[in-house]
Order: sequence, then structure tokens, then C-alpha cells
Amino acid sequence: MPFTPTANVDTQCWMNKVLDIDRLKLTDLIWPGVHNAGMDKKAPNYEVIVGNWTTCQNDSFAWQLAKGARAFDLRLGYTPGSPAGTFYFHHNGHQSHRVLDELLDAVNNFLERNPDEFIVLDFHQLRDGDQPFDFKQFNDLVKLRLGARIIAPDDDEKTIGELKAASSKKRVVLASRYSVDLDLDYFWSSVPHRWSGSRLTNVAELRQHIVTTLDTPRFGSYLWSLTATSYSFLGGPVDIKEHINDWFHSSRDWVTQCSIISTDFFDESEIVGYCWVANSMKAVSLQA
Repeated sequence: MPFTPTANVDTQCWMNKVLDIDRLKLTDLIWPGVHNAGMDKKAPNYEVIVGNWTTCQNDSFAWQLAKGARAFDLRLGYTPGSPAGTFYFHHNGHQSHRVLDELLDAVNNFLERNPDEFIVLDFHQLRDGDQPFDFKQFNDLVKLRLGARIIAPDDDEKTIGELKAASSKKRVVLASRYSVDLDLDYFWSSVPHRWSGSRLTNVAELRQHIVTTLDTPRFGSYLWSLTATSYSFLGGPVDIKEHINDWFHSSRDWVTQCSIISTDFFDESEIVGYCWVANSMKAVSLQA
């Protein structure tokens, strides 16, 4: 039977089980990420034919957290209303009918049960096409619901151990492109996404994209996301879990070169287990 790291890790609290994780900074960590987290098969507006192209995960935010995801690629649109509008998740305009409050509830509930896990909320897209977006309302809502949990951008150089010592609550990174209405004491700068540049990417092209990305020098320490997804013209997302398990296996060196590894249907691969092992290896290597 092949070695499967997730057979030996509790995905609810895997970060807390990483050997010597307190040595690492948030920008040192290798994060199992979810591509377009707000689009899943259990969402209210899931439809098989259209969903084949727009759906990227198997279940809700709470389920994704429980299965070990810690970095979330998020795309929000906005519908005006009275007294407040609605922030909804979408994929190229197709709505899942999941809303921002669901994500905030899931994060708060999860961290109540698992206070030493860390989460990246990468608001990669705050708009739906040409539709208006209320950045101030979004800012105020996220601060109201998550304020006590938000890690300030100025703390990016602190280790996990230092963050834990400073606060028992602050466990969430918010990241977004700049807007004058977003509070820079709470929002980190946007997470660069390294993707193939094509909506249709076969396995060979994806592999070459990963090789090129990892061979490209990076200067400084920051969060960045490798989009490891494959799409075909007729079938939509391609099932590449065997390739993910091969490419990012803990015995290879690709996984330790990454920051966020963002995949479709992340739970079907062993990526959480591989990140757990790789972070342990990385932390141990920092010993004096």
C-alpha cells in the first residue's frame, strides 16, 4: 500500500501537529489551498452541466476547513440592497448562491474548536464583471465579524510561536488588491497567483507551468499561490489527483518550494498530508 500522510494526520488540526511549527513564519509555511473555494457541489445553485465548468470543490467552507484546507481563493460579487447588500461567490459570473456570511461563520466556528490553526482568506477578486462593488461595506463587515482574529500586515515577520504568544485569537490573514476603502491595518497586499495563463491547460502544459514557476527566482518572503489545475474543452476540470500526489509527494522537492498550492477538489488528493510533512521538514531544518 502506498504511503498516505493523511492517514496519520487529523485534518481538523494538522497545523498544530506540525513538528516545530513555531519556528516558521506565515510566509515560510506551505499551505494546502482551494481554488475558487466558494464554488462547490453542495452549493444551493449547483447544477451538473453548468457546474461541470464552474464548480471547483466538493463541499462547503466548513467542510473544506475540516478536511484541512487553510488557504482560500475567493471571488466575490455584490448585489445592492436595503439596508445592506449581499456579497456572493461566483465563477466568471455564475453564482453558487453561497454568501460571505457563510464563510465568516465557518471561519469563526472552526477557530473556536481549533484555536491554533491559521487561515489565509485570499480575496482574489472583489467584483463580478462590470457590476458595482461596495468595498467599504465589505471592509466593515469583515472587520466586524473577524476583527479579533485578523493578523496585521505588520506582523508578517513574526514566527508562528511569536504570533501565538502575542494573541490566542489572531489566526486569520486577509489579502486583497488595494482599495482606498480597505483598512491597511487589516488587509495584506494581494497574493500573486501563478497560473498557466490559459483556461484550457492539459496535464503536460500544467507540469511545464509548474517547472517554469519553480525555476523562476523569487526575491523576498511573501505569500504566493501556485494554481495547479487542469481543464479540457469538453470536460471542464480534469481529474489530476494522481499527478498532484506524484508531483508534490513529500519525497520530492517541489512541495517545499511552494507557498500556497491551489487545487480543484483538493480533498481527493493527498496534498494536505504532503504539506503537513513538508512543513515539519522545513521547521526542523531551521534548528540551529
